[in-house]
Amino acid sequence: MGNRRGVSLIEIAIVVAIVGILAAIGAGLLSETIPSWRTRRAANEFLARVNAARAMAIADGTEYRIWFDVTDADPSSSGEAVGTYWIQKGNEGAESTSWDTLPVEMDGANTIAGEGYVNIAEGEEDELPGVTIQDIDPALRGPAHGGSPGAIHFGPAGLVLNDGDDFGCDITGDGGSDGFICVRFVDKEKAQAGHSDQQWVVSISRAGMGRIFHGETGVGYAAGSDKTTANVSTGTGYAGSSTE
Repeated sequence: MGNRRGVSLIEIAIVVAIVGILAAIGAGLLSETIPSWRTRRAANEFLARVNAARAMAIADGTEYRIWFDVTDADPSSSGEAVGTYWIQKGNEGAESTSWDTLPVEMDGANTIAGEGYVNIAEGEEDELPGVTIQDIDPALRGPAHGGSPGAIHFGPAGLVLNDGDDFGCDITGDGGSDGFICVRFVDKEKAQAGHSDQQWVVSISRAGMGRIFHGETGVGYAAGSDKTTANVSTGTGYAGSSTE
């Protein structure tokens, strides 16, 4: 029989040390990746709901809105991450006087609100811990014909009915208005540490079309796109599921 060589304690110690180092590196990478992934997920899910509300407004010939209930005045300040919004159907094609939170009830009673109520705060049904929704800047005042402040309104043609002043988001960072409504999903912990670029921004045009951008200004990409180099400042980029 041939000689059998055992494993020495030194060899075992080396293997354990290597595994420990790799585990530490992996833990560090996860601590950086998971918050960013959650923030990006919050933006993607919000844009999906925006698209759904717009599609329902067109299909039903009725006004729909996304109403912001709880947002974060200063993500860099202390406190918990927050973010609550509602998806609702109006009772008219324009100038709605009552709203029914999804799922839409035949009698318009608005007694069931599970589907159309989204709360991403920790401990809530839709929780994405560490992700906060920054206050809309400028604050949404709603359509010129009236309506709840803090909401994005879609008309039967799929257009956004908000006041022109609501489209004052500065995406390019040049201090001017770029003609969009912007909703910012921010990594609260990174914002408290002074990293204002750790956010995903959903921009919505007057035509009701939405895009997602990474960071405070500059570079981003459209949801569903396989491209990651859309440049906001030059107007180039890729929409939807484009492969060009």
